[in-house]
Amino acid sequence: MKVKGECMMIKSKSVKNKRFNLVSVFMVVFLLFGCMATVIAQENMVDTDALTDELMKWSQEVDEMTLVWWIPEEYWEAIFAQDPDSTVDQAEEFMKVFRPYTILVVIDGKIGVFGGITYESEATIQASIKLKDSEGTRYLPISEDTIDTDTKNFLSMMEPLFANMLGPMGENMHPFLFPSMNKKNQKIAEAKKEGTFSVELGEREFIWRLPMGSLLPPKICPTCGEKLSGAYKFCPWDGSKLPDMKK
Repeated sequence: MKVKGECMMIKSKSVKNKRFNLVSVFMVVFLLFGCMATVIAQENMVDTDALTDELMKWSQEVDEMTLVWWIPEEYWEAIFAQDPDSTVDQAEEFMKVFRPYTILVVIDGKIGVFGGITYESEATIQASIKLKDSEGTRYLPISEDTIDTDTKNFLSMMEPLFANMLGPMGENMHPFLFPSMNKKNQKIAEAKKEGTFSVELGEREFIWRLPMGSLLPPKICPTCGEKLSGAYKFCPWDGSKLPDMKK
């Protein structure tokens, strides 16, 4: 249908325009917060656009503007690495505030026939969202009264910046916090280690398969010489087994 095709074009254009502004939002937040740091050597800088793409899961439905964005510690590190002036100690002080949590930012909207978007409220999303670990255990969002003050202060700074820099889409980006550890005292998700986890949003499920390739050095296929994602185990072109990452 022509209307649906036009809606898809609207959605794709909006996603493309907004996605690459998100790094700038966090840069501003960190500057206001007063603690950015160099924690990754310049020659090993992470491509933050590529990492952002991997961390974001968008609905593939033509009439949905729905995003679930996982923000792990490695994302903070990649952003901090863009500032050469602060210290590793400052970065550590900042990141330890968020280690008890798995942080998700969520937008959930429906695109109308003429391109208008109707967004779900934060309360509606909170009532329908669950984090699911690799063993199938589900976790509900952490209640606000149990979140520490520093984290609350950061989130209170982040939300208006989303709105100011991204417009209506930013106004409807809502952060949700979940536990970072399971009942076995193991991390639910680690961006550089093998594993999987998912987020359920109503009847929809968004899955992350780890590790994130943009955080790892690339691999070279021993057969065809192709440069590949560090997360690959086999070459997609000739099936050759790729060398394991050095620990």
